[in-house]
Amino acid sequence: MKKPIILIFASRDGGNTFCKIQYTDALLKAGAIPLIVPMKTDEASLEQLCKSADGFLFAGGVDLDPKIYGEEKVNDTVEIDEIRDKLELAALSLIVPSDKPVLGICRGIQSVNVGFGGTLWQDIPSQYEGALVHSQKEPSDQTTHEVKIEPGTRLYGIIGADKIMTNSFHHQAVKAPGKGLKVVARATDGMIEALEFEGDRYVLLIQWHPECTAANDPVSQAIFDDFVKNVKI
Repeated sequence: MKKPIILIFASRDGGNTFCKIQYTDALLKAGAIPLIVPMKTDEASLEQLCKSADGFLFAGGVDLDPKIYGEEKVNDTVEIDEIRDKLELAALSLIVPSDKPVLGICRGIQSVNVGFGGTLWQDIPSQYEGALVHSQKEPSDQTTHEVKIEPGTRLYGIIGADKIMTNSFHHQAVKAPGKGLKVVARATDGMIEALEFEGDRYVLLIQWHPECTAANDPVSQAIFDDFVKNVKI
């Protein structure tokens, strides 16, 4: 049986493009073949990759350049990777017309949201009064705060409940959703934790890290299972 190919837009550390093994483990378990996109992929190669792939996962990582959404850096906590920004935004311009499924996690929700014209809180502790601790000190396989999910949404159908405990490793978050995106989950402090596309298209964007808990938590793995199940090959 043919398996779907999922492109992963991952992180960069100096001369390395890298991805946490939990992402690929969760996709493999869901029945997909994950491929990590090289960071300096040229335009023609990127177009061929996006045409060949069946779905796309935008993974976690450093911050987007706020200039992309019309702002200047608020402070030195904002860590930018212009090469990754360029790659992901170029990929989105190719992916959107294709109508292929998209899953975004942590930076992924932020990157896709900005690609759709949305904006971000650049630094939650200094910009969002009354915020929870969204960058936990506990290990990544531990959950630390609650997220409330809107009934009747795709995410609600996957989770099977209107509340979930999540892990949290971010100092940025969605401020204004991009065009066509709707809020489907929030933390108890009101912070946006998940977005979906308003129509039938499969775009699921979440702020926490289910890949870190998927190995031992069927609900976390179900996010990857549902994504892969909706990929057409």
